[in-house]
Amino acid sequence: MILVGDVGGTNTRLAFAVQRGGAWRFERLAVMPTATDVSSLINRYLLEAGEPKIGAVAFCGAGPLATDGRIQLTNRDTVLEPDLIARAAGVDTAMLVNDFAAVAAAIPELPGDALMPIGGGACQPDAPRLVIGAGTGLGVASLVPAVPGWIVVPGEGGHADLAPVDDEQCQAWKLLLAAHGRVSAEMVLSGPGLERLHTALAKGQQRCAAEIAEAAWRGEAVAAKVVQLFTRWLGSFAGNLALTVGAQGGVYLAGGIVPAWGGHFDPRLFRQGFEQKPPYVDWLRRIPSFVVTHPQPGLYGLAVLAAQRSPRN
Repeated sequence: MILVGDVGGTNTRLAFAVQRGGAWRFERLAVMPTATDVSSLINRYLLEAGEPKIGAVAFCGAGPLATDGRIQLTNRDTVLEPDLIARAAGVDTAMLVNDFAAVAAAIPELPGDALMPIGGGACQPDAPRLVIGAGTGLGVASLVPAVPGWIVVPGEGGHADLAPVDDEQCQAWKLLLAAHGRVSAEMVLSGPGLERLHTALAKGQQRCAAEIAEAAWRGEAVAAKVVQLFTRWLGSFAGNLALTVGAQGGVYLAGGIVPAWGGHFDPRLFRQGFEQKPPYVDWLRRIPSFVVTHPQPGLYGLAVLAAQRSPRN
């Protein structure tokens, strides 16, 4: 049994991963607000679970993995330290990776019904894959083929500059620049980014991300425009990254926003932004894209990585 933990900028998810029928299942899943002291969350979780025997521990965090093995969360004053996590869990060592490295590790192992196609052609099986997720922040990672299996390449692409490509985006970009300074992809293509975009286009009116989405589904003009702009801009950014990594194995959208939008997410607008990059329109048109519908892809990837390191667990 593997203790897995996904520590995000908003919530922390803990569970016991067990493999049944070739797929990973998660028992005693707990979702709680992320705390500065993650060890206390682990202690309380294990105490309530009856302090079971754990074979391995794997955690991920929403920030880059430092050379000393720690992760400082990008959007929260929380530091993950593998030694402290291992001590809290009662084991000798704990694996610690970037959160989207964990999501990327899950992609080749997820059941087919956990990936919803949203356009493009067929996957090239031996080509790189790209994973993007908008939530509290904007996660990015890629997979490159190896023999055997895949190599996960984490990155901080969400903090790259975000470029406007038409008049509508230029107008929004200028408003964001005036209000916030440098416009990064995460500044716009995240939950807080959706809120910033709405505030800019609604002349100062503030709403949370969930309220903006609900207003858009009701047909409110400004909210609908914000969601449409967000969707097309996300596609444009994803297309940039697909060109960069040669992601002919597919582009996979995870995170807290797009999967939660479900049928309200507009694949046509996403693919419009994704593909309109002459002279590579046809090349991009062939790249398939998917929404990751599995509820816990980060935990799934952690289980995969932990099992690869310790096959007996």
